[in-house]
Amino acid sequence: MKSRGILSSRIRFLFPKAHEFSEDERVDFFERKSLLNVKKGQILAEGEGEDFDPSEFPKGENVYVPPENPRVLVSSVDGHVFFKEGKIHVSPVYEVNGDIDHSTGNIHFVGTLIVRGTVRESFLVEAKEAEIGGDVEGTIFTRKNLTVGGGIVSKKHKVISGGNLKANYILSSKVEAFGDIEVSKFIRESEVKAGGSIIVSGEPGTIVGGTLWAKRGIKANVIGSSFSAHTTIRLGIDPFLEILIQRHIQTIQEERELVLGILEDKNLPFEERFEYERKLLELDFQTKLLEEALYRNLEKTFLEVKGKVFQGVTLIIGHHNLRIEEDIEGPVRFFLKNDKIELERWT
Repeated sequence: MKSRGILSSRIRFLFPKAHEFSEDERVDFFERKSLLNVKKGQILAEGEGEDFDPSEFPKGENVYVPPENPRVLVSSVDGHVFFKEGKIHVSPVYEVNGDIDHSTGNIHFVGTLIVRGTVRESFLVEAKEAEIGGDVEGTIFTRKNLTVGGGIVSKKHKVISGGNLKANYILSSKVEAFGDIEVSKFIRESEVKAGGSIIVSGEPGTIVGGTLWAKRGIKANVIGSSFSAHTTIRLGIDPFLEILIQRHIQTIQEERELVLGILEDKNLPFEERFEYERKLLELDFQTKLLEEALYRNLEKTFLEVKGKVFQGVTLIIGHHNLRIEEDIEGPVRFFLKNDKIELERWT
């Protein structure tokens, strides 16, 4: 950490210092621990002495002295704390002017992270939001939106956004976004999941190989190819909600098996048998409600292709499957109607 400058000796700093290694401590070059995160409302410093005056605090940006306790200095935002020109500042934005690599270590940040370069393979980024100027080769988790100026080529790792995700292209990667995914060029040989929509809007605008899963719908210029591995499109079901519901259904089924085992006892008193049979009906009803929630509004989802859908593509909407047996020229739109996957053209 840079020098704190000339500060009052009557101030006790309550945030951690940058990590310093002892001579016998093993150095982890992936976890450099130089970024000091603080939360909104966190006390950063405390004045000492009965005659301490709040003006002695070296107040910078995004810090304040609460009137109800003028002996402490508090952060007004989530961010990283640092000293500049002898003052304490907290910034909700952290910028890295190069790559995320051995020079930076992994980044864990509570605010918005801006990386001018590339997130290199085997490195990890965690942030509230992130803007990556280059490619993503490593792992990224964001609680909100993620923007990637280059491509996602995280073959051995995972990229997950809790909001929307934008990228130039996705290649041989596992990508998840709880919101929408927007890609400029192509998605190739990847596993991509979206709680909203997936849109590949630019040129060539292709989806080739792998599995894409979107709750609301998918738009692209071309799906599949004459030489690619199989391409699967799944629509209408929130992939993240399905995981939660299936876990809950599994718990219900386990409880159901226990009840069925009890009901096999021929000597079970009538009153107890009646209660267990009623419990069985309740469990079946719970399962039905969960499945209905999972498959609700399937008619609102769609696959829209401007150019061509190649033979070999599989389209799944809810429980309904359609394998494309011959190339289909676009513009074409697939959707569910009367429990059947339909196709319509437009000009």
